[in-house]
Amino acid sequence: MKKFTLPVFLLLLLLIGCAEKPKSVGNGLPNIDGVFNITDTTFYAVNETSYVVTFAKGSGLSNLAGRISPTEEAVSLINFLPDATIDSLKGARIDTVEFRVTVNYKYRSTTYPVVFNIVEVQRSWSQSSFTSDSLSSLTLGSKVIGTFSDSMNYTVTSIARLDTVEVRKWANSYIDTTAADFYGFAIQAPSGVTNGIVGFSTFDSYTGYAPQIFIRYTKNGIRDSLTYYSGEDTYATKYTGPTTFSPIVVRGGFGFRSKIRFDISSLVDKPIVNNAALELTLDTSASSFGGYSPDTVTALMAMSNTILDQSDSTIFVYGFRTTTVAGQPPVYSFKLTAIADRWVRSVKPNYGITLRWAAEYGTVEKAVFYSSANTDVTKRPKLKITYAKK
Repeated sequence: MKKFTLPVFLLLLLLIGCAEKPKSVGNGLPNIDGVFNITDTTFYAVNETSYVVTFAKGSGLSNLAGRISPTEEAVSLINFLPDATIDSLKGARIDTVEFRVTVNYKYRSTTYPVVFNIVEVQRSWSQSSFTSDSLSSLTLGSKVIGTFSDSMNYTVTSIARLDTVEVRKWANSYIDTTAADFYGFAIQAPSGVTNGIVGFSTFDSYTGYAPQIFIRYTKNGIRDSLTYYSGEDTYATKYTGPTTFSPIVVRGGFGFRSKIRFDISSLVDKPIVNNAALELTLDTSASSFGGYSPDTVTALMAMSNTILDQSDSTIFVYGFRTTTVAGQPPVYSFKLTAIADRWVRSVKPNYGITLRWAAEYGTVEKAVFYSSANTDVTKRPKLKITYAKK
């Protein structure tokens, strides 16, 4: 019987220990003394405004060119920077030159073939600082020195023959210290022609798709060739239409942005924000899409009431089209939980939300949303917040 004494004793200790009430240890245990209620509420926008910004587009992956209407145009600027092999053209005869660009974007091109002229840029510019405003002070040559004429379909490499005299001027600017400067080439729609907008891959793209200048030359009776595919490039958009925009509009390329504000001050008890979603209803008749751009809008936390476009670029979310009822306009939904939580807890002041087209640098899509003044309440911008409180 002695061999059963120790196990029975241990079993009794275990049963006594299990019968005791567990003790709380640590700071992360749930509050079991109070009850949290889950509540949701909807806020409608109190005001909104749309505006235009200018920014340097040289960091984008597309150089835009073309004309949508008499008031909407884009012009590409490309300047090739050669390496030491350019010295091969000293004393050489330039036979032919091909300017090659690869299409990576297309918007409302209605004529075939799509035609673009190439002219000389006659004033200095830099891709890091050139904006749409800079275009008015930039001088472009009137002489057409090359022409692209192609289907301009996606991934097509379009080739234009360049005037060899102009290319000699470009080459001499690098190999002859006494020669005049050459500031590159501009791609633009022919005067009065509406040919849509086409985007070309930039020097920042994969090398195989970057702009190229291919030169065949003869020197000392020997034919040879050179190819360059590095340099500076950018584009500028020209908009001369009405300056009054729809209340909520975002558009790539042209820099149309909007700001929208909600008054959520009624959440004064600092609840725990579980979820917050911004919903914007699309006005399809006023919007315009080309099909080669992500259908996405970016929402950023605004940082000022006095500076219209000041926002925190580190706090943002993307809005996407959500499934809607058949026959109803599309709705873009943005998950604003992190932003709303900062507002509610007074971590950040509520200056509203800044909206811009996600692919803003290399596309010209336009999304227009119904405003807070719309007669149909269901179409007004809304912020749905789900929160927990005692």
